[in-house]
Formats: sequence, C-alpha cells, structure tokens
Amino acid sequence: MPAAIARVLAQPWPWPRRCAVVLALYAAYLPLSGADRLPFDAGEYWGLAATFFGPGLRFSLLHYAAPLRGYLGPLLLVPVRVLCYATGGPALAGAQLMGLGWAVLLYGVAGPAAWAAATGRALRGGTWLLAVALGFAFWRGYFNYALQDAPALTLLLLALVAGARPGWRWAVLGGVLLAAAVNLRPVYLASVPGVAGWLWWHARGLGGGPAARRWAAAAAGAALVLGPQMAINYRHFDRLTPLVLATDDGGSPIYLKQLNWGTAFQRYESSLDPAHYGGVAFADAPGARQLRALPGGRFGSYGQYLAFAARHPLAVAGRCARHLFNGLDVWYPTPYPRHLRPLGPGPWPLLNYAALALGLAWLLRRRPRALGALANSRGPGAGWALLALGLPVALALPTLVECRYLLPLHLLLLTAAAEGCQPRRWWAAPRWQQVVALGALAAVLWGGWQLAAATAAQLQPGDVPTY
Repeated sequence: MPAAIARVLAQPWPWPRRCAVVLALYAAYLPLSGADRLPFDAGEYWGLAATFFGPGLRFSLLHYAAPLRGYLGPLLLVPVRVLCYATGGPALAGAQLMGLGWAVLLYGVAGPAAWAAATGRALRGGTWLLAVALGFAFWRGYFNYALQDAPALTLLLLALVAGARPGWRWAVLGGVLLAAAVNLRPVYLASVPGVAGWLWWHARGLGGGPAARRWAAAAAGAALVLGPQMAINYRHFDRLTPLVLATDDGGSPIYLKQLNWGTAFQRYESSLDPAHYGGVAFADAPGARQLRALPGGRFGSYGQYLAFAARHPLAVAGRCARHLFNGLDVWYPTPYPRHLRPLGPGPWPLLNYAALALGLAWLLRRRPRALGALANSRGPGAGWALLALGLPVALALPTLVECRYLLPLHLLLLTAAAEGCQPRRWWAAPRWQQVVALGALAAVLWGGWQLAAATAAQLQPGDVPTY
C-alpha cells in the first residue's frame, strides 16, 4: 500500500481529481470557518450585485453606476444573489458558494495548468497537495467573502493557459479572460505587456501573420468584456473609456490616494476586533514626515509623486522593499480577523518565512530552466508569465499594502516551495550543505521575526486619513 500511494503521489493528477479534493476541503471548511457576515468591501460587492435591477426588477448592465469598481465582479454575484433571494438564504452563504467555486477553479485548474504551461512540467500529485495545503494554511478565509483578488488571479492564470494553446479561438478566450481580470482588479492592466509577450512567444515560428492574427483575436475577445464597461462609463460619467474609472468620489484616482497612504503607512489590515474595528494602519514615520513637507501635505498628481521619487530614490526603494516584506508576511488566513492581537510574528508566520525562503531558493536554483530569458527561442517562456504576474505586484508596492495585493507572488512562492520540498535529497546532501542551509533558514526566520515585530510596534489608532 505505501508503494502504491507513493506512485500516485509521484504522478501528475488529472484535473477532475484535483477539483474533487479542493471541493471537499473547502466545502468542509467554509461553513465551519466562523464567518458570520459580509463586512466592508465584501458587503459592498454584494450590494452592488443588486444594482443591475431597475424598477420592476428589470435587469440591465447599464443600470450599474459605480465608478470605483468594474461591473463584472458584481455581475458574477448576481446568480447567487438571486438564489439567496429566492430561497431566503443568507448573503454569506451565497458568497461562500461563489468562493468555493473560485477555490476549485484556482487550485484545481488554473494554477496547475498555468504552472505546466510556464515550466513545461506538470506538478506531481504530492507536490500539488503540498501547494494546496500551504495555500489553505495562509489564504483559506478569503474564500468566505465576495472579494475579487482570487477571482482576478484565477482569470489571469487561465488567460495564460489559453494563450499557450494554438489557434485563434484560444486567443479570443485569452483576451476575454485577461479583460475580465482587468475589470475585476484594474491593477491587472499592468499584466498586458506580459500576456502580449506570452502570446508572441507561443506564436513564434508561425510567422508574423499568424502572430498578428492571434493578437487581433485576443483584442476582439477583450472588447467583448470591456465594451459594456465603456457603455457604463459613457452613460453615467460621460467618459468614453473601456477601463474602470477607479475613483470613489469622481475626483482623484484611488491609486493616487493609495500612493499617499503608502508613503505615510507601511501596512494595512481590515479588522473585526472590537478593540480595533475597521481599518488598522501601521505608521511609516519617515514617510509621514516627508509627506507633510510637501505643498498641501499630499501628492496632488502622479507627476508630483514621480518627482518625489526622483528626489528620494533610496527612501522610496526602501519603502517598497518594506512593503514587499509586509505584503508577503501573512499574519491572518482571513481578510477580516476577529482578533488583531497578538500582532507580529508567531508560529504561522515562521512557517510562512520558511516556505517563502524555500520557494525563492528553488526559483533561483532553477532560473536557467524554469525562468528563462524573456526573448530566448528555447523553453516554455516562463519569463513572460512572471512578467504578467509580477508587474501588478510591482505596481502595488508603493501603495498602502495589504497582503492580498501580493497574492500572485505569494502563491507562486508557495508552489515553488512545494516543488522544492525534497526531504530525501536533503538527507542525502553533504553535512556541510545541511549546516549552511540550516544557518540560512535560521537567519531568515530571525530577520522576519524582527521586521514583523518592528512593523507591529507601529500600530496606529484610528483609520487611514483621507488625503
């Protein structure tokens, strides 16, 4: 029996088996997770799903009129919202039903398929199980809520999978999926260069004509998703653009506000803790002083921020590095923790640091084969996939970072850690290599502990101020 299990774990699993495992895991967990309502952004998305219905319950996409969020996220919630209305079920149950579907699609289909397309090698069953277990340990509670981070990432990964397939029909589907990801999370607009390069990579050798037709087909697919957003923007806001306006008051873009917040604060958590209810920010004292020294005490335009970054390149780079650590330092497996204390390091963050270090080490060790050059004619073109996943993360780093903004990078490193977890090779390594590896791991754990404790000490009372 152990030999049979070992053989099963050593082989890639078919997607129905993977989906069945994820379905069973999250179907058992979500009802028992302790979530009891849809707060803050999750409740807003659920409420927006009702805005498609006008007088007499007449449905129309053009009834939607929210400038901050794209129409697609709330639209996808309409079926479960109607189901809850018809059955009298609670809103949370509808959101959990959607979350269950996204978990199955992300872990059972999109993630493994994108990994295989980018590396040229499918995940073995045991490796996939470990990756799912790590994802469950750190992100399981996010699937309780109607948030768009996991859905947008899922659609982006599926866009990469479709873009790796031959034929214009797959290119159309890739365009649809990429545009859907951008509409759900506008920051994924930064993924377009990586996806375009990915399409070119997989069309190389076909000649300029076929590659151009694939791009045209992808653009046509994107237009199917972005066309309704353009109509909504023109009707309600007199703006002829297919992109989400991403402003909450018709004034400054939310990203510009995020740049202000990200300069004054280094981390943000949403909290249901009665002692720290709402938004909880962790100060960046040097950044706050630099911000107060500006005319008006804020960045009034992107040009002002770029000029500030040019004057203080080391400060901005250091701030982004700290945001990178804080974004990967997942303290809670839910976006809405009920108890904010104890803050900072603990056993789960230490596991997180170890997994991230192992994942990074695996990627660096396999760089020539797993990453590849962006324009090399050999390999599956993982560099373009990394660009598609990494640019939205890079764009989030100067902002008031939340862990969910770095979900693509975190899950990538967790999957790489699962791939690099090879106990037999560890025991067979020379003793000096084991000692060096243990020393490096101890340094990583100690450094992460110190940085997390320093961040936790900067907890500020009240919510983030409005700039």
